[in-house]
Amino acid sequence: MNEFLKDFDFLLDSILVDYRNQEPAMDTSKGSLAFIKSACLASSLWGLYRYQDYIGKQIFPDSADPENLEHHAWIRGLTKKLEETDAQLLERLLDYIRRPPAGGNKYDYVKWALECDGVKEAYCVPLGQGLGTVDVIILAVGPSEIPDSTLIDTVKAYIDDLRPVTASIVRVMGPVFVPQAVTMTVSGENANIAGIESDIAAYMNALIPDEDLILSKLTSIAMNNGAFDVNITVPSANVTADVYEIIRPGVIDVTAA
Repeated sequence: MNEFLKDFDFLLDSILVDYRNQEPAMDTSKGSLAFIKSACLASSLWGLYRYQDYIGKQIFPDSADPENLEHHAWIRGLTKKLEETDAQLLERLLDYIRRPPAGGNKYDYVKWALECDGVKEAYCVPLGQGLGTVDVIILAVGPSEIPDSTLIDTVKAYIDDLRPVTASIVRVMGPVFVPQAVTMTVSGENANIAGIESDIAAYMNALIPDEDLILSKLTSIAMNNGAFDVNITVPSANVTADVYEIIRPGVIDVTAA
């Protein structure tokens, strides 16, 4: 609890103490005139403390109400996208605050892409084609994550209007999705097969460009779902991805030994 946020009983007791300090013989018992006046004043102060607490929360974006969060974003030139949640808007705003515009560094390209409706995630590859070039990889909102040509053209036009003129070539593209099957056998009477398959899919769907699929993480997922022993036959080793590739789940087959 906020140490500066006083409850009603504390305020009432404090006011009654002040009365008694001024006039020790004064009747401050419940129902007395002093008690009634003190209760009214304590109630008013209680409301002021609550309103002060509310105002304090609105000062900071991470504790502000949705409408004030949008105002914090608007001040910095950010608007809430159609498909965007409050949490996602806050993430964009905090990223803007922590990494303010810097003349076209890689974080600027990511921010610019994310400002476009329909873009779920964005990644920047500086010098992707050599000096003076930038590649921007985007994921689309929706189950397929694959951006269509309209979205790619929209993002490119938006970035071209903001980027430094020193970036001679800017490409906007979707990633290369690399489907990867997982075949696993588990033992343990408490092993949750459906939970293992679901969590593996969630782990793989969260991978980003240049992020590898790690076998030990698959094993950990199975263990967290009650498996006692885990044998992974596919893949046989960690699966690597480059900066243009994202690993996504293929057929996930988990069976009990």
